[in-house]
Amino acid sequence: MSDFYLRTETEAEMIAAFEAAGINIRNADGVVVDGAVLDYNGTRLDLGWLGPISIPITTGEDPEIVEPPFVDPRWHANLRVSGELPAEVLEQLPILDPEPGQPVRTWA
Repeated sequence: MSDFYLRTETEAEMIAAFEAAGINIRNADGVVVDGAVLDYNGTRLDLGWLGPISIPITTGEDPEIVEPPFVDPRWHANLRVSGELPAEVLEQLPILDPEPGQPVRTWA
C-alpha cells in the first residue's frame, strides 16, 4: 500500500493529471467525489479530494494560542494505492516530492 500527496495550481489541472494518467475520478454524474474508491486495472485506489487547505498555526509554548491559519489556495488531493501503479501512470500525477512532513489530512 502506498500513499501519495498531490498538488496542482487549480482543480482543473488536477483533473487533467488524473485523466492523463488514465484514472477515472468522476462518478456517473461526472462529479469528483471526496472519499471515492476507484479501480485502475484491478488495483484499488482511494481518493481524498481536498482542494485548498487551511493550516492552523500555533505560537509559543501554549498550543492553545492559535494564529489565523495559513491558507494554501492550490488544489490538493491524496491518493492511496492498494497495490502498485505502473511508473508511466505515476509520472502523470503531480506527486509532492518530498512528501509533506505533517500532512493536513491522512488516511485512517
